[in-house]
Amino acid sequence: MNRRKLPIQLLPLAFLALLFGGCERLGNGIVQEIEFPTHTPQLAVTLISRPMNDTLVARAQSSAGILDTTGSQHLKNALFTLTHEGGASYTWGGQTDWLNGIGHVLPSAQLASGLWTLECEEENFETATATQMVPPQIDSVGDYLYAITVELNSLNIDEYSDGDITKYFVERNWTLELSLPDRFDERDFFILKAQHVNDAEEEVNDAQEDEFWSNNTWISPEIEDDTRMNYNGLARGWMIEDISDENSLNSLRFEVNQFATGDDLEALLVAPAKLELAALSPELSEYYRTLELIDNPSGGSLFTEPLLAYSNMSSGFGCFGLYTSCLLELPNE
Repeated sequence: MNRRKLPIQLLPLAFLALLFGGCERLGNGIVQEIEFPTHTPQLAVTLISRPMNDTLVARAQSSAGILDTTGSQHLKNALFTLTHEGGASYTWGGQTDWLNGIGHVLPSAQLASGLWTLECEEENFETATATQMVPPQIDSVGDYLYAITVELNSLNIDEYSDGDITKYFVERNWTLELSLPDRFDERDFFILKAQHVNDAEEEVNDAQEDEFWSNNTWISPEIEDDTRMNYNGLARGWMIEDISDENSLNSLRFEVNQFATGDDLEALLVAPAKLELAALSPELSEYYRTLELIDNPSGGSLFTEPLLAYSNMSSGFGCFGLYTSCLLELPNE
């Protein structure tokens, strides 16, 4: 049987005919309506803290479906109980501990090492629970220690006038080499971040923007595509994790830049650059990782399943996460 082949020059025309024919059929109403499943609101609970912190801040909200026009609601009557495996416990919440814009606040709390269980109750919802093991205390001494070497590469001082006032702009640059603990039988997760002057502020308004960019410390890896670390916007730092069983966290190299302005040159020269090094629980690390992927998706198929934020709460929403941390101050000269 003879088969007639379409001439090569006609192939693009045939393809376009099929394409527009398909689009015409779609345009004529080949559309399938998909009914969204009914969503039953659940407790969405978040408590992220470190043992040395003396204040606990917990947040409880109601989960909401995609068609819920009212959205998620803060639950000001929620009650929280944090219980240690040894029997010690803290209970707080309700209207008396609610601080508007922050959450339910419990001052003067210290979390001992070991396993903690968080329980959140609200009369209109099923109780939500989660457990967390306190990560080892990261420090330059002890059983879970880091090693660091720092070299100041440059110090530049510029003088300028701001009206009748003489001001100074100080810029420092360091090279930092960091080795982190890497246990054989456990996954280890860390965050290295610069402490900014306005870390306590969630937003920087227009009047503060110039001050923010000119009075801060910034950190970046020396190797741009180092697979051991990724920047996480929610944590505002570099998330680092071991990728093998053999000392994969040795000799991590970073560049640190500090910028400072003001009219007191002596004060500018003695102000140290401060970095925070934190050891995260695996659950907290995964929570940060998935939220970063949701906020900054890397692309994919149009029909890819949506990415959900990781949760270790029994309700499926929120995170109970613990971490330990220490402060690194870089030399001024």
